[in-house]
Amino acid sequence: MLGFCIGVITASLLSLFLPIVPPFFSIFFVMLVLLVFIRRWPQPILFLLGASCFLANWSWQYQQHQISQRTLLELAGSPVMVRIDATPLTYPDYTQLSATVLSGPASGYRLSLRWQQPPTLAAGQHWRLRLQLKKVHGFTNPGGFNAESFAYINGMAASGQVARGPHILLLQQYSVRQHVVDLVEQAIMPYRTAPLMKALAVGERDFSDGLWQGAQHSGLGHLLAISGLHIGLVFGWVIWLGGWSRGIIAIRRQQQLLLVLALAAALLYAWLASFAIPTLRASIALVILVICRSQLATIPLSRFWLMLVALLLLLQPFWALSASFWLSVLAVAIIFTALWRYPLTGYHRLARLKWFLSFHILLSLLMTLLGIIFFGGFSPLMLLSNLLFVPWCSLVAIPLLLVSLFLTVLGVDGSWLWQLTDMALKPLLWWLEYSAELPLWWPVARISGITVALMALLLLVLLVFIRKAVLLLLPLCLLLLTGSSVQSKNWHLHLLDSGQRQLVLLQHGRHALLYDQAPATATRDIAENQLQPVLRQLGIRQLDFVLFRQQRTERSRHWTLLKNYRTDQQSLARFSQQTAADSCRQLPAVYQDIRLDVLTPDGADSCIVRITIGPWRVLLPGKIDPVTERAFISQHADLEADVLILANNGSAAVNSLAMLQRVQPALALNAAAFMNGYQHPATAVQQRLALLRVPLLNTADYGAITIEFNDKNLRISSLRRQRLPFWLEKPAAIAETLATTR
Repeated sequence: MLGFCIGVITASLLSLFLPIVPPFFSIFFVMLVLLVFIRRWPQPILFLLGASCFLANWSWQYQQHQISQRTLLELAGSPVMVRIDATPLTYPDYTQLSATVLSGPASGYRLSLRWQQPPTLAAGQHWRLRLQLKKVHGFTNPGGFNAESFAYINGMAASGQVARGPHILLLQQYSVRQHVVDLVEQAIMPYRTAPLMKALAVGERDFSDGLWQGAQHSGLGHLLAISGLHIGLVFGWVIWLGGWSRGIIAIRRQQQLLLVLALAAALLYAWLASFAIPTLRASIALVILVICRSQLATIPLSRFWLMLVALLLLLQPFWALSASFWLSVLAVAIIFTALWRYPLTGYHRLARLKWFLSFHILLSLLMTLLGIIFFGGFSPLMLLSNLLFVPWCSLVAIPLLLVSLFLTVLGVDGSWLWQLTDMALKPLLWWLEYSAELPLWWPVARISGITVALMALLLLVLLVFIRKAVLLLLPLCLLLLTGSSVQSKNWHLHLLDSGQRQLVLLQHGRHALLYDQAPATATRDIAENQLQPVLRQLGIRQLDFVLFRQQRTERSRHWTLLKNYRTDQQSLARFSQQTAADSCRQLPAVYQDIRLDVLTPDGADSCIVRITIGPWRVLLPGKIDPVTERAFISQHADLEADVLILANNGSAAVNSLAMLQRVQPALALNAAAFMNGYQHPATAVQQRLALLRVPLLNTADYGAITIEFNDKNLRISSLRRQRLPFWLEKPAAIAETLATTR
């Protein structure tokens, strides 16, 4: 069985790098062939058999997902029966909800829906709705959310919106969990730590932007969501409390009964968190543990870990796409390795304290390396934050919270306990608010991340065979973490994947210029959800200049220029509230070592900028109309540029053949949303570019597009082509470099 489990894990890692999903029946045929030779070469065949079982299950579930997706997309407005899974999120313009399909070939798969002006919605309701659906397709930006992988992990087949009715409410189910959530909300309403208590009690994180940022900067995000740590704490506390009853109550098979009660308490806590994926994984692990202990079976920690990971991957192969899955199982592997190599030898208080500090430092350093591998950066505050608050919350705050929750559900007045819980969580709340104000996220380059991954693997191997290898860990980690945060000296231009708008970042080290062609009313939507993670991931600490379009009258907009905007001091959503009188004409002619030419024609309400970086020139026409385009062509003799970012998201009304011939670009870029209603970039524009043999890259296909400038060539990279897994739908390959032509 050992070889079988290793085969499953190896195949799961291999599946991330495969270009396509292999057909199910070919894998099934290979499994039958392997069974013929299992008696002759048992260990190698078991390894290959485990790998084949994973690949077959993965292929089968992938095909079922594709069939369900096609079925839903072919409905074209036909009514669908769905169940609302969780409490809908209400926004000013629409309501966001997650629903499960109840009938048809797609039964059991989930949908992400928007509903404008809906009736009263609640979790558990069954509806008959008319839907307009499309494939799940998210924005692909540095540090951003991978919507496609999330869809596979959570069984989400499509996204879309609720079309015009009629819509019929079929069933209004009573939700026990929602009743518990209402009781908790009522009990914690008077306290400042209410968001933390709600997150740790029922798994719903209604955090402000400041709390989210504080959780990221402090490295305590894992502590603020009900996960394996919390489920394990409940299980452990029940076992510990049950141990005190052994000398008082004598029951046959008391140990087995205690294990079952602890498991029931842990499952109940996981149910309160709606059996979110981390809690589900922890529940499966505890079930395996209880079965083994009830049968008095002793399994080595290494074999238990291999069996657990293999079982989880066989149950849900798409969990291999989740960074949190690998982070969780590797954290458990690190804990098991540390407990094996460095056991507690002394039992007096000083020895226990010394062992605890050493164990925690080792665990935090290795987890920091894992964080770099999976998230492309780390927080230097993580070690101190975990050292202070993981023990405090595990031993004090969370037990108080669970007792308060238990009494509230029973109908007992536990207000004094909620008050104690609030006092216990106030230091954590203060720490998160303080961390949110500090620029404490250090991104790493891709090459550095690969180096860190190899070094982390080497350290784990050394820890297994050489006990004193831990002495190398601290200086090596400091060296890697310090060197990985060094910024590149070259200029980078990032055209972000931001839908029907144009967000351009011109970056040099920790400073950048932001060009945003969207109207002011749309700035709030994008800045918090997409721009902040990008700036954090790219290591940008200050936007020296921010150019964005601001509303002046109902029909006229002007360009506003902001200067020296530090991204760590205030929310990016306040762009539209800035009272800056300067326009793009006040841009400096020279910014650091590059040149900025404002080419806006006389009398035009637009902002056309050409950027010269060494031998390269980039033209940003922005948001223009045909009159402005004609004036732009006639008033400027020299319009040549190597890179052109199409105007108006690639509209055919502009980007005329005359302008393209005057610019003579070697590369054209465009920002447009996936399956947008404007059909941008327009077919006519694509034909004009093809006539001039100019390649076109669109963010809807390639995700964020980055150009790195040096004296000899341009390095062009597409984030969607680089992102794992490789078998997800990829755009066509692009040339990595462009040679200097001028």
